[in-house]
Amino acid sequence: MISYQEALEIIHANSNLSPTENLPVLLAAKKISSLEIFSKIQVPSFNNSAMDGFAIRSADIELASADNKKKLKIIATIAAGEVSTKSGEGALQIMTGAPVPDGYDAVIPIEEVELDGENVILKRHAKRNENIRFAGEDVAFGQKVLDRGKKITAEDIMLLSAVGVSQISVYKTPSLKIFSTGNEITDNYDAELPEGKIYNSNSPYLVSKALEEGFNVDYGGVIADDKIRFEAAIDKVAPGTIIISTGAVSKGKWDFIPESLKSLGAKIHFHRVNIRPGKPVLFATLPNGNYFFGLPGNPISAAIGFRFFVTPLLRKIQGLGDEKIVFATLKSGFVKKGYFKQLLKSILEIDAQGRLQVTISDGQESFKISPMAQSNAWTILEENKTEFLSGDLLRVVPISLEPVYDLF
Repeated sequence: MISYQEALEIIHANSNLSPTENLPVLLAAKKISSLEIFSKIQVPSFNNSAMDGFAIRSADIELASADNKKKLKIIATIAAGEVSTKSGEGALQIMTGAPVPDGYDAVIPIEEVELDGENVILKRHAKRNENIRFAGEDVAFGQKVLDRGKKITAEDIMLLSAVGVSQISVYKTPSLKIFSTGNEITDNYDAELPEGKIYNSNSPYLVSKALEEGFNVDYGGVIADDKIRFEAAIDKVAPGTIIISTGAVSKGKWDFIPESLKSLGAKIHFHRVNIRPGKPVLFATLPNGNYFFGLPGNPISAAIGFRFFVTPLLRKIQGLGDEKIVFATLKSGFVKKGYFKQLLKSILEIDAQGRLQVTISDGQESFKISPMAQSNAWTILEENKTEFLSGDLLRVVPISLEPVYDLF
């Protein structure tokens, strides 16, 4: 049995980057960039007015004040999108965003002037460069505007559009195929539950989780505890797919998946990791390059398998780095029953002082689903100790990959 860290290293060593594709920037939200992008222009691309008003030469109104008003002739009007070649003494009426012609070094807001026919009356002096947005002040020519391996946001799209990027290279969205196994599992939710059967909760969770994170997902149904049927189903999955199944990976009579994978020519990279819950987790690669995760059948073990094993692979093949490490203060103490990494359903909150605080949920058994529905994080208890005290700083992993909504 290997440690969780060893399992992660094996996953990383046996994963390859997804193929890339070009997409319109407008469709790139939540995709992962596969290339750095540098601006081919400067933003703004020209000196422009920060507001509606009058462009002037500051020297012309150097002595202007409320008691010594200065009158200038309005020699032109410049709307946004227009260019003026006018120059010399006088004022240019100018709109927000319009180019400021050479020789003019300040803009006085329209609210601060008086109009007198074809003249403007100025009641104060102006500082040089006042209310002018200069070329390159926001983005310089050649400036990096997007990192490789960045999950693209609406804010990124705003910036990319501002520098004239219309297409972007991204990693293709991973495709997942999800199965459940077990003679006792049923998807017939509308029928009365027969004795000895249980409704399938693992696959709906995993499918929903994959969709929540923006992946392509296909549900393959429930496969009975039948080696031949399982192998046929796996053999039909298209190349380039991450296959996830739940159940049949422990050491019982009906836990046939390791044997089936060997029959299919798969390479099993690990089977059993020193964690609780979820110890029997299995990771393999198939001859056609498909990744395979065999997750335990208990619902919480399956959820942990997805979050702590499948998710790192999904990040790696999309060019994303490791998740940021987040720590929170433990609210109440906890005693662990052995030297293994334990992953606990928890509630992560911000306390009155603005600090992260975590409370371990009741009902930590791997079959108990209802406590997880009330939780928003996993608390990680490391292998090397068993007693954890109130006030200890522990690593936490959000259940969701977009946890901010749970906290604010």
